[in-house]
Amino acid sequence: MSDEHALLYRLSGDYNPLHSDPTFAKVAGFTRPILHGLCTLGFSVRAIVKCICGGDPNLVKCISGRFLLHVYPGETLLTEMWLEGLRVIYQTKVKERSRTVLSGYVDLHGLSSSL
Repeated sequence: MSDEHALLYRLSGDYNPLHSDPTFAKVAGFTRPILHGLCTLGFSVRAIVKCICGGDPNLVKCISGRFLLHVYPGETLLTEMWLEGLRVIYQTKVKERSRTVLSGYVDLHGLSSSL
C-alpha cells in the first residue's frame, strides 16, 4: 500500500484532515495521518475475494468488520482468513507493528465446486 492511498480515499467523500494533515493528526495523538478505514476494509475483502472466491466478487453476500486499531499509509496489511461453511472469518494485521487492526466476517452466496 502506498502513502498516496490516504489521499485517494478522499474521493469517497471523507475529507477528515486526520487522513491528510500531519499537524491535525499529531493533535489527535497520531504520529502522522492515518489511512481511511474504508481502504483497510477494501484491502482485506480483496484478499478474501482473491483467495477464497477465486477472484469472483459476486460470491460476496455480506461484509462485516470491526476496526481495532489505526493503519498508517505505507504499512503492509496481512489478512488471515478461515472458511466456516459459507462464512469467511478474517483478521487483518499490520506487519510492521504485528498488531491486528481489523477483524470480522464475509458471508458468501456459494462456492464453486472447483475451488
